[in-house]
Amino acid sequence: MTYGSPPPNKLGFLIIVLTVLLLSRPLVVMAQQPPALRGLGEPAAPESLEHPEKLFPPSPAESNPVASPESTQPLPPSPLMLKSGVKSTVRKEPFTLSGAVRYAEQNYPAILRARTQTAAARENIKVQKLNEYMPDGLIQYQEVMASHNKLTQILYGSPVFPANPGPGFENVNMQPRFYSGVGFSVDWAPIDFGLHKARINLAKAQYNQANAQYGVTRLDMKIAAASAFLDVVEAEQQVLAADENMKSFEEFSKVVEAQVKAELKPGADAALAAAQLANARNQKFRAQYALEVAKANLANAVGLGGVEISVIDKGIASLKEEANTQRAPPVFEEVPILQAAKASLLTAIAQRKVLSREFYPVFHWLGGVQNRGAGLNTKGRNTSHDVFGVFPTVPNYQIALIINWNFLDWWRLHAEKKVQNLRIAAQKQDYDLVLQNLKTEDVRSRAQVRAALAIAENMPVQVASAEMAAQQARARYAVGLASVAQVAEANQVLAQSRMQLAVANVAIWRAMLAVASVHGDLEPFLAEADRVQRSAQ
Repeated sequence: MTYGSPPPNKLGFLIIVLTVLLLSRPLVVMAQQPPALRGLGEPAAPESLEHPEKLFPPSPAESNPVASPESTQPLPPSPLMLKSGVKSTVRKEPFTLSGAVRYAEQNYPAILRARTQTAAARENIKVQKLNEYMPDGLIQYQEVMASHNKLTQILYGSPVFPANPGPGFENVNMQPRFYSGVGFSVDWAPIDFGLHKARINLAKAQYNQANAQYGVTRLDMKIAAASAFLDVVEAEQQVLAADENMKSFEEFSKVVEAQVKAELKPGADAALAAAQLANARNQKFRAQYALEVAKANLANAVGLGGVEISVIDKGIASLKEEANTQRAPPVFEEVPILQAAKASLLTAIAQRKVLSREFYPVFHWLGGVQNRGAGLNTKGRNTSHDVFGVFPTVPNYQIALIINWNFLDWWRLHAEKKVQNLRIAAQKQDYDLVLQNLKTEDVRSRAQVRAALAIAENMPVQVASAEMAAQQARARYAVGLASVAQVAEANQVLAQSRMQLAVANVAIWRAMLAVASVHGDLEPFLAEADRVQRSAQ
């Protein structure tokens, strides 16, 4: 028997104890389980046969004492949810036409982004002036420990090969010595033959371009908000017209149904009338859908995406506008889109001006003061008066004039100016194209106004004639002189006329908006809308 091992009797006792513990653990676990589970795999207890339901685990409803008896019944399938659980935000105050445009002007992200970019371009002018006219100043301190072995050689200046002035030693000596220096220098280049001014003028041209682009974005977003408002008004009028059409088809369907029940008309007439009624209901559903989409688009156009909004349509759809705003021909040079094209052209010209000034030499005025310290004197001997070069104690100053002229840039600048001249020519063509499009839009918008006024003037006649035709067709059908198809055709004509009448007055405002967009100014248009809507309330 080896030392350190337990006696045989003790080893056997430990094995027996471990075996008992391992076998008794499943029994303890089964003892902690419910009686129903203890009966599985062994004879059931006599009392469990009297209640066989206890052989299985209880259901969730039985285990929950709060649940009602009806909760154990199978639940009906949940309906399809078309709306999410997120509560939508509702704006209580309705928008007028000018109110929607004003709100978009102050809150639409694209306008705010363009405004911020314009402010950044304006501040960049100050930055450019500082970069051009502010001298370069540098304060520096160095503390170096190095050896001082020299060779007679020529190397280009590099951080890898720092300057090593002074006398050298007769042999290679790796003994370290201290070198120190502190000072400042100023580099000023005021004379550059107009390059500074050309770069500053380029920054100003870029600011003017950003400002002109902001004007374009602002006008476009205001036009989009006004157009979205008119879309909502038009959609609301379409819903009213669709509802009126549906009521007309409901009345006619009741008449046909009564005729069929009285066996005065065949059953096919009732089926055709029911089909026409179903079609009218579908048109109303489509009109309601278009109204919801139009309101969502208006909310997005004013910067309230996802918010439920409403509008005040009084005066826009009910009154016929004479469209007498902005009758004078537009001044195209004041239209933002043409101003943006002109700003792009001037920016290209400013870039060419910079290229024409880059060839001239640049005069640098330099000056500085510094203190130096070295572990060696001018004879290559150790110094001790400044603690072996740890502290700079020897002063110096310098004033210099440096003229830099990269004369080989002539060929590069000559090629770049050719490219820039072509870009300027392209910008001129863009300017002419924008001007031509504006003139075309001016003619088109004025024709649109005349057509909208004529249609709005003629629509009441068309609706009245369609109503009379529908009434006569129904009367002829009642006495058996017309078929149900003829009545349905007359009702369809009446329904289309009502739909066209609903948007006739709104079309005048759309034409006025087109004229305002060509003029590049929506203020007369918005002032007229305010006047009309105030008078209609």
